[in-house]
Amino acid sequence: MNDLEWRNKIEELEKIKVTDVSKNKIYNALKKSLFSILPNEGFGILLSGGVDSSLIAKICKDENLNFKCFCVGMEGSEDINAAKNTAQILNLELISRIFNLNEFENLLIKVIEIMPRPEIRNDNYIEYMVKLLVSCVMFAGLRLGKETNFVSGIGAEELFAGYNRHKKALDIGGKWRGNTIKNLREESWEGIKRFHNLVISRDKIISNNLGKKILNPYMSDEMIVLAMNLPNEDKIDTNDNKKILRRIALDIGVPKLAAERKKKGAQYGSGFDKAILKLAKKNGFKHKKRYVESLLNNLKS
Repeated sequence: MNDLEWRNKIEELEKIKVTDVSKNKIYNALKKSLFSILPNEGFGILLSGGVDSSLIAKICKDENLNFKCFCVGMEGSEDINAAKNTAQILNLELISRIFNLNEFENLLIKVIEIMPRPEIRNDNYIEYMVKLLVSCVMFAGLRLGKETNFVSGIGAEELFAGYNRHKKALDIGGKWRGNTIKNLREESWEGIKRFHNLVISRDKIISNNLGKKILNPYMSDEMIVLAMNLPNEDKIDTNDNKKILRRIALDIGVPKLAAERKKKGAQYGSGFDKAILKLAKKNGFKHKKRYVESLLNNLKS
């Protein structure tokens, strides 16, 4: 499926109206989606220690499935610390790796080589920087295990209003990457329509390079329809986001520290964002984008 086909599909799903969406319906839909895509062999779960991936891991643990969890980051990574705590409480097998600065630089260069060259306009590196750093997390995590299939919690943020722009849409509005933020419902649908271009295509490039596959149970048609027909108050308020997912997680025994964790983006939770700033300064650059620009230029030569 390409980006246009994805957008067309989402526009059709947007027309579907469902009433009486409940925790139970969403929980059952998530299980159904997850079990429909899991392989008949051992698999990996990319565990960050947040509610999205911890909920998936708990479902798989309750079913006694054959899987391992994986997490990567720098020394002091919030994601690694959270994943270790969650894994210990739930008795999950967790494989993690802490990168030093030189190892991260090698990882960064490798991922830059794999990813398509960015189209930078008006010196704006924001979107590419996010893609680059999240791809580093993904590439490093997939490379940790011998498994072919890895389950990701990606998509839950879009469905259940987990991003800062969703809070702005509910509250004050403003701008996001140069675009005017719409009301919460419109902003959420637009995010899902962009999902293929910003996320699925990115992850596919990384996973294909390693001969692996990323599975996204949150992004089934049924999950999208149910989540997008939830009332706003079941998703987000001024104090919390992904509210219904957090309640489901607590109901089935996900540790409170994971179910209620205020998750940062993978680039921040891993510590990779701070690491790239350190590398920029180490190499004589004031800004991260100038350092990344130098790496891109070096690869062209």
